[in-house]
Amino acid sequence: MMLHPTVLTSSVTLFAFLQFAAAQNPKTCSPPSISPAAFAATKFDYVVIGGGTAGLALASRLADDHSIKVGVIEAGLYHPREPLIDIPANVGAAAGNPNFDWEFVSVPQPGLNGKQMPVPRGKMLGGSSGLHFLAWNRASSPEYDAWSSFAKAFDWTFKGFLPFFKRTTTTQRNQTNTFPGIAANETTADFDPRYVGFEGPIQSSYNDIYTDPVFPFVETLNNLGIPTNPNADNGTAAGVLNSRSSLDRTRGVRSYATQYYCRSESQKNFIVLTGAQATKILLHGRGGSYTATGVQFVVNSTQLTVTASKEIILSAGSIQTPQLLELSGIGNSTLLKSLNLTTLIDLPGVGENLQDHVFSGVEYEVKPGVLTFDALHNNATYDAEQTALYNANGTGLLAAFDSTLTWLPFQFYLNSTEVQTMAAIFDKVPVRNGTLQPLQHAIHRQWINQAVVPEVQLILHNGGQIAPIMPNSSYFSAYCGTLHPWARGTVHINTTDPLAHPVIDERYFDNDFDVQAVLSGVKLLLKLQHISPLSDIIARRNAPAENIQSDEDLINYIRSNALSSSHPAGTAAMAPLEDGGVVGADLKVYHTTNLRVVDASVMPIIVGANLQQTVYAIGEKAADIILRGH
Repeated sequence: MMLHPTVLTSSVTLFAFLQFAAAQNPKTCSPPSISPAAFAATKFDYVVIGGGTAGLALASRLADDHSIKVGVIEAGLYHPREPLIDIPANVGAAAGNPNFDWEFVSVPQPGLNGKQMPVPRGKMLGGSSGLHFLAWNRASSPEYDAWSSFAKAFDWTFKGFLPFFKRTTTTQRNQTNTFPGIAANETTADFDPRYVGFEGPIQSSYNDIYTDPVFPFVETLNNLGIPTNPNADNGTAAGVLNSRSSLDRTRGVRSYATQYYCRSESQKNFIVLTGAQATKILLHGRGGSYTATGVQFVVNSTQLTVTASKEIILSAGSIQTPQLLELSGIGNSTLLKSLNLTTLIDLPGVGENLQDHVFSGVEYEVKPGVLTFDALHNNATYDAEQTALYNANGTGLLAAFDSTLTWLPFQFYLNSTEVQTMAAIFDKVPVRNGTLQPLQHAIHRQWINQAVVPEVQLILHNGGQIAPIMPNSSYFSAYCGTLHPWARGTVHINTTDPLAHPVIDERYFDNDFDVQAVLSGVKLLLKLQHISPLSDIIARRNAPAENIQSDEDLINYIRSNALSSSHPAGTAAMAPLEDGGVVGADLKVYHTTNLRVVDASVMPIIVGANLQQTVYAIGEKAADIILRGH
């Protein structure tokens, strides 16, 4: 989740953080040290393009077979003990910084009143797992089960994913879920070993401290009949959730994909090259069948080539995976011809089907004495106390982050007439034949009827984020986003320059269903200001302005203030070839013998969750498929 909040600046210094990290974790991971020329000369079995969330999970697991030599090409660098990435209070600070972020930007979005949307993507070892907002959760089981409608083999279902969800994580023990609405006998329900793991590279944990708006917000939703969910990891996502975060509580730092690098970096069969941008996949063959033999990459303007004897695996993410496929001659032949590129494999689905969660929010100023994260920049004494506590043992407010997330089927907050209205609006969205959309529409329509799969998500952020923010005041903001948007965007190249950014068009709010879904959630959030106990801590409404009342005005506000959750998915979809699929159930690109895609781009339909846990599981599952010889 990346909503670009105001960064919670504090006085934690790099020097203090380095002292703390060294004291708490004496084991360090050596940075990648191989030279570009030596990497290019190495005889690899597998070369993975992209050392991000899925790519490192995949490569590390492949390297568990010591007879296999795995190489990873990553454009960014390794940033161990980097405060902008590691300290929870700094979440969001690395986005937009070219040292960590590709700084992609969308084309102007008509549905956002012409605004261009930043598209943060991690340019670092660990990829976007080093940028996101830490939320560690899953979607409901029917959402994963739906993938099996697009890919019949290899058990792309919730049950099929479950071993890999567990394999990726170490769930911190000896914690309890203290959220309101959870019975005393359910405070440890989400530690069930059938559903969560305890031996994986990524640490996940509950907060040790909560700011003051959290419990009143949850209790107010409970008072409206929206229950707290004590165990969303079992596949029932709906309700208010105390989401775990991908945080290592022993150090008070982000836990991200570099932990997969660390588990394998000492092995001779696991080699990572950083600072190297892949520019083309080399393919040989004809007559509809191609074999990937190598990857061209650039380091400081020098082009090199590395080869692999078994497979090339593309894990560059939903923005750059389609870009690299098109640069390599795989994509819509009409587009490739317009750029004088030779079409090797005509796959019109490449770069299509882009989906992303889009949000808009409200904000309230709270009464004096109500603690939010704003205290870190309003009160120098309190900030110094929290900084000292963090530097001493990695605890306190600097080690906490927002965890109050709510998943809502329409039936949880709309009456039956309103639900029928939403269904009727959905029935009118445009559906393009010859694409994935007819099947996607049929599945989504069932979800609306069943009242099990959430349609919108509410996110509580305990600090001021929406202008105007007044000095020495404290706020909380709450966002509503559509979890299953109907908007289908695109990512395509418009030049043969491999270092140029692709053209990104999410087409946010290009249909009435997405608009009305977010509007319904924003109206719910506006309703909360009048309901106790949340109303008891609110001083005034800050955004939208009090004079914005009508649906028309609220929709204009939503369009103008929309934010992306930075969950792009679906641009190399796992689906039947005839429906616009790019990869099959084995994740191999159609008409290739050994080129796979392993990242969020393979999602045929986006799931209603913060995506990191699912993307790790895709990497883990792909490694299992490969190691089993498929």
